[in-house]
Amino acid sequence: MAGENVISFSEIDSTNRFAVDNLDRLPSGTVVWALSQTKGYGRHKRVWHSSKGGLWFSIVFKPTLIREPNEYTKLASVAIVETLLQLDFKSVRIKWPNDVLVNGKKAAGILTEAVFAGSSLGAIVVGIGINVNNEMPDEIKQTGISLSTVKGNHISLESLLDRLLKRIEFLRKTYLIRGKSRYLTRRWKKHLAFGENDEITVSLREDERVTGIIKRITPSSLLIEQESGTVLEIKSGEVIL
Repeated sequence: MAGENVISFSEIDSTNRFAVDNLDRLPSGTVVWALSQTKGYGRHKRVWHSSKGGLWFSIVFKPTLIREPNEYTKLASVAIVETLLQLDFKSVRIKWPNDVLVNGKKAAGILTEAVFAGSSLGAIVVGIGINVNNEMPDEIKQTGISLSTVKGNHISLESLLDRLLKRIEFLRKTYLIRGKSRYLTRRWKKHLAFGENDEITVSLREDERVTGIIKRITPSSLLIEQESGTVLEIKSGEVIL
């Protein structure tokens, strides 16, 4: 059960790194929580600013049924959105594939890492970073936002973590344990910042962008039709809203 075992640090290099390095002694459901990270990272090893005041934690899953890492990314993103909606935040959406936006700005990010023992999946580590009471660095003030800025008051990290873990566990038991991940995908799609038939631009690399109409959203990719009629399947990229 997520959250039954919590290991906390005042400061660490990365909660995901600690979880991956110590998998053998961490039971499934273990939460690694730090008040700050010195080397927090996101997708493609991008720096994730993790100063004191934010909520930075990782969850270890050792699944026996649903073993697809992207299902856990969806699980976490839906849990974050629904928890914030319960707390009366407005305009909370998922930015494909792994960010959560509040008022159109990035409030949370998710990094899911699959860890293999030989050729078999040993564990899935889900790292979650949420800007709560922390100050936004100058370089991301235009695109990032903290929850306390939206609310206008300090938010308890302990209370938010507790709510999130309960929501994650509820969704895990409702969908993943029962083998009903397709219903979790439906729930996830409902919270996306865009939908099928919307036009979007995706940055594939620093020097390559693709613009087109979303023809289909699958559990693990976007099918985008360009103006030329070419349909691309995009499995990784940065959506530019």
